[in-house]
Amino acid sequence: MSLGNALQIGRSALATQQLAIEVTGNNLANLATEGFHRRRTILEPSRSREVVTGTFVGRGVQTQAISRQVDNALEARIRTNIADQSFSLARRDVLSQIEALFNEFSDADLSTHLNEFFNAWSELSNGAADQSLRTVVLRQASNLVHFVQTLRADMLDLRSQVDGAIDGNATAANDLLEQIELVNRQIITGGGFNGGAPALRDQRDGLLAQLGEYLDISVNEHQSGAIDVFVGSMPVILNGSSRGLQVRRESIDGAMEIDLVTSVDERLVVAASGTLASLIDARRADVNDAIARLDDFANQLIFEINRVHSQGEGLTGFDSVTGANRVLDLAATLNDEQTGLNFTAQHGSFDLIIRQKSTNHRTTHTIDVDLDGIDPANDATLPDIVAAIDAIDGVSASISTDGRLVVDSDGSDFEFIFNRDSSGALAALGVNSFFSGSHAGDISVNPVVDQNPSLLAAARDGSDNRNALDLAALKDEPIAALEGQTLLESWNRYVEEYAVRLSQANQQLDAEALVGDNLAAQQQSTSGVNADEEVINLLTYQRAYQGSARFLQVVDELLETLLSLV
Repeated sequence: MSLGNALQIGRSALATQQLAIEVTGNNLANLATEGFHRRRTILEPSRSREVVTGTFVGRGVQTQAISRQVDNALEARIRTNIADQSFSLARRDVLSQIEALFNEFSDADLSTHLNEFFNAWSELSNGAADQSLRTVVLRQASNLVHFVQTLRADMLDLRSQVDGAIDGNATAANDLLEQIELVNRQIITGGGFNGGAPALRDQRDGLLAQLGEYLDISVNEHQSGAIDVFVGSMPVILNGSSRGLQVRRESIDGAMEIDLVTSVDERLVVAASGTLASLIDARRADVNDAIARLDDFANQLIFEINRVHSQGEGLTGFDSVTGANRVLDLAATLNDEQTGLNFTAQHGSFDLIIRQKSTNHRTTHTIDVDLDGIDPANDATLPDIVAAIDAIDGVSASISTDGRLVVDSDGSDFEFIFNRDSSGALAALGVNSFFSGSHAGDISVNPVVDQNPSLLAAARDGSDNRNALDLAALKDEPIAALEGQTLLESWNRYVEEYAVRLSQANQQLDAEALVGDNLAAQQQSTSGVNADEEVINLLTYQRAYQGSARFLQVVDELLETLLSLV
């Protein structure tokens, strides 16, 4: 071996060990840096040279690669877990807010107001003519109505908050896509081929992890170092360039629907997890469902109370009454949805009693509501009901310009009373009703009754209390439209269902957090910096450097000896 070759071996050793020490130092410097993947110096011997036939001597050492320690499959699993945890966390927050709005098991919940309302009717049955008890019924009804309306308004506010959160998260996700696009370009220009540009790759992985909080993503890397990012099968970054994200709002059947689409061509992006997917899903499946089911509950409450109330009579009769509900198609039978009525009448009849005030003489007239379907041409429409009422002496009937039933007495000495409605037609038309409206947003106490408590229909025949008893008994009456449950049971079942949803969301979040901890431990084992291991490497490279330096010192002494002989 010539001394020149020996010098080359020593030089290669010093340069290589120095580089290895730098890499180790960089690892130690980033011991606490979030998102840093440790680097490993891979050394290999330089190509040997043949000194005599069949005998080879090495030429030193060289750096094969500085490898970034990363398990791409593990990184993908971590991003999936981040998306899953974000999904459960966002849904838990929404469900927690809904549960807080219900405020059940307190003194200011819907169950309490409902009980107090029915109890007021029960008290009224003990003194049907007592005006103070009638006032209590109206006050409790107003409290119930106010709570239901406020609860619905609060749910609408919650939906607006969720909508704002969707917009904000979509903007944040879009910003991350633009940052990833920028880093993609830097990796390509910075030698990203074959795993190069490790610092930029760490930066990009950090951005991908942040993007995973909003959407469940999958990543495909090109040889150039650029990546494609997919949400499901939809690319949001293609050939290294962002396609953008935006929120699309559409009105479908009168309801506002929210979707996530790409900015470049508005193609639908369907995420399975992540904060954005959770908020969109919670808006549709939890918040909208809560509003719809509150509306359904209020609808049944209105109809059931009106159904019973319309069959009774108050302390006084009516001089004039206008139905609260409009009929959109006057040719439609009263059990046809084309009427636009929110409540459906059925085959039966109701009584109209004419009372002459001066003599207290009462005459009862039965109005048939033919809805048996045997002869559809003869089934009852609103004009049929009007004609039947108008034919009775002492009253006249008409249809208002907006499709409401109008009944007037024929003189100041006459008043009329509705009674015994087996058809539900009066409740459907909003005549002799207690509540107005059809859902939680417009429920109210009928202003005619509210302004004249004497019209509260506590009696069934003159001065008895049977209608008040029947209204109080509604508290415990199974309702077919509520799957055989009472109003109170239906509401409690509804609240319990949301409590179960919240419990499941908490359990899911805990399970995903445990998985996340395990994945983080695996990532630390693979990519994290171990101070003890790095110190050992540092000592190894230091010893190698020192040995190489001593080797060069010996070669230098040999050169001096050789030169002294010349």
